[in-house]
Amino acid sequence: MTADLAPKPSTTRVLRVALLGFGTVGTGAYRMLQDNHEAITRKIGSPVEIVKIGIKDASKVRDLPAELFTTDLNSIVDDPNVDVVLELIGGTDPAGALVERAIKNGKHVVTANKELMAKEGSRLVHLAKDRGLDLHYEAAVGGGIPLVQPLKHQLAGNDVIKMMGILNGTTNYILTKMSREGADFADVLAEAQAKGYAEADPTNDVDGFDATYKISILASIAFGKQVPVAGVYREGIRNLTKDDFHYADVLGYTIKLLGIVQPVNENRVLARVHPTLIPKNHPLAAVNDVYNALWVHGDFVGDLMFSGRGAGSDPTASAVVGDLIDVGRNVAIGGQGSAIPWDLGIETEPIGSLETEYYLRLIVKDRPKVLGQIALIMGEYDVSLAAMEMRVIDPVAGLGEIVFLTHKCREENFRKALADIEKSDIVDRVCNWIRVEG
Repeated sequence: MTADLAPKPSTTRVLRVALLGFGTVGTGAYRMLQDNHEAITRKIGSPVEIVKIGIKDASKVRDLPAELFTTDLNSIVDDPNVDVVLELIGGTDPAGALVERAIKNGKHVVTANKELMAKEGSRLVHLAKDRGLDLHYEAAVGGGIPLVQPLKHQLAGNDVIKMMGILNGTTNYILTKMSREGADFADVLAEAQAKGYAEADPTNDVDGFDATYKISILASIAFGKQVPVAGVYREGIRNLTKDDFHYADVLGYTIKLLGIVQPVNENRVLARVHPTLIPKNHPLAAVNDVYNALWVHGDFVGDLMFSGRGAGSDPTASAVVGDLIDVGRNVAIGGQGSAIPWDLGIETEPIGSLETEYYLRLIVKDRPKVLGQIALIMGEYDVSLAAMEMRVIDPVAGLGEIVFLTHKCREENFRKALADIEKSDIVDRVCNWIRVEG
């Protein structure tokens, strides 16, 4: 890197920008602003100047002037010469307090912070709007995929009937490898960690936290009220095996970790993140490797899908800089901020009320009437069977494996049936069960 964007004397009005954080996203944003400096200046109508970069570790060697950096993050958000703060730290502490302080000090903010926006978005966007400022967060959800702006603007006239998204690149990479290669989760995770696609502690990704933050933000925009993170049902991918992918393929499906939200009534939504069987002909089934996608069904627009690289330095930087250009254009004409807040008060439906189809894999005693007994137990809870695959897996022990697909039923009924099946002397064990969409 060179220091082309370092502060320098100027007689023209410039957009003075400070970065909080200089990791993967921060360095990508800096590089994009530098490489595309002339085009960005034309699009905004005034030049952009990076006046300060907030960091945690001052001892780290960086190929930029030392005076550009500071470990005093408060000094950045308090600096009257800063017009826009790019918050690229992540997490809620200290990012939340810094964003709030920046807004109260009259600064526009662009953030890539999904956790902060999922948990504090309503309050912070209201704070910005009340002060005539911008708070933009496109990069918080889909990396380089434009999702936030279309939901806020182009699709705002639609009632969203349903949204389903592949919102985490790490898990999609792992599931794609498991599907293509017939590999087990632990082996693919280790490979993803070795290649840098997964963190040393993969909890945030593989246990669904990252996708939960993202579907919470998207749902909040779509339905106009903050969908609380705690109200999103969450389930990760650790329990999936190569056998589940084998049977899904045989039955005409693949498995993805999806974030899904749909309205129940005007003030209630059902939001969830979990592994899902989807038909091979569904658009989301073809989204593989580290790519992300969001499928939206609106009452007037019908079906739409947005897809692209959902993480990484360059795609996320693209969204950050796009938001900065939007802010810069507003500043250049002296306009009010265009923050569009959402309110509080929406209720979330428990997962037990979900009505969908289910995949169920069992190890059973290989003897007569097993299928009839299982069907009878399910029937007692209004769960009916739609398809089945079976094989003998241990002739000596007399064990077989059966996979069922159910018709659509209520989840609380399915769970009750499953509890009775587990107690039955004909069932050795329940291997897995997965929700089906399509």
